[in-house]
Amino acid sequence: MLPDDPRRVEVLETLSELYLRLNGYFCMRNYLQHRPQRNEFGLLTESDLLAMRMPYQEEVVENGRRQPNDPSLVLPQGQTLVDCVIVEVKEPSVEFNKPIRRADGIRRIAETLRMFGVFPRECGIADKIAAELHKKVTQDIWAEQPTACYPEHGVSVRMVVFAPETAKHSDQRKHFDLQKVLDFTRKRMRLGEPCAPYRMPDIPSASPWRGCTGLIVEVFDKSHASNEANLRLGQFIDEVLVLWDTRILAWSEKLQSTITRGN
Repeated sequence: MLPDDPRRVEVLETLSELYLRLNGYFCMRNYLQHRPQRNEFGLLTESDLLAMRMPYQEEVVENGRRQPNDPSLVLPQGQTLVDCVIVEVKEPSVEFNKPIRRADGIRRIAETLRMFGVFPRECGIADKIAAELHKKVTQDIWAEQPTACYPEHGVSVRMVVFAPETAKHSDQRKHFDLQKVLDFTRKRMRLGEPCAPYRMPDIPSASPWRGCTGLIVEVFDKSHASNEANLRLGQFIDEVLVLWDTRILAWSEKLQSTITRGN
C-alpha cells in the first residue's frame, strides 16, 4: 500500500469522527472557511472536525445499559458545560494548519467558534476565547490540550490534535493518540455489544454503515472474528484501503458486466 495514498487521511478522519460519535459528540467534518472576495481563489482555512457534546449526554440502550464514554475525552462528570472541540487529524506532526498559527489566526479561530452557535456576537466572547486558544496552540510545548474554559458562559472549548505517536512533536504536545482512538472504537464496536446485533458480518451489504465508516466497521468485525488481541494503526489503515480497492474493483466489474449485457 502506498504510504502517500490520499485515502489514508479519509480513513483517519472517519475513524476520529466515529470515535467522537461513540462518545456522544455531534460532528461536522471538513469545515471550510471560504475567502470573502469573489475574485479570490481557495480557502482561508479548514478544520478536519468540529464536535460538540452536551453536558448531560448519555446513550442508553433498550436493556438499560449505558454505553461507556472515554474518560480521557469527555469532560469530567461534574463539569456541566457544553464541550466544543476543534479537531485536526494529522499523521506527520502534532500541529494546526498554518493559517491558524499565523498572527491573524485569531480571526480564523473566532469564526470557527461562531459555527458552534453558543457565543453571542455582541458580547465578544468568541474573540476572547480565540485569542486565548491561539496563544496556546502557537506554543512549542503543550503540557495540556489547548483549552479555554468559561463556566460563567457554560462552555468549554478545546483545540485538539489526533495523531499517531510517531508524529513529530508527539512527545512535547498533548494530543490524542490515534492508536488509543482505534482501540476504544474497536472495543465499542465489538460483535455482541449492544451497538452490534443489527450487523451481519457475513453480508457486509446488509450493514447500515455506509462509505468509509462501513469499511472500518467491516475491518473491526473481521479482526474480532479472527480473535486478534489487538489491531495496530498501520495494519488497520492498510486493511481498510485493501477493502476499499476490493469494493471499487467489484463495482467496476459489475458495471462492465451490466454494460456488456446491455449491448
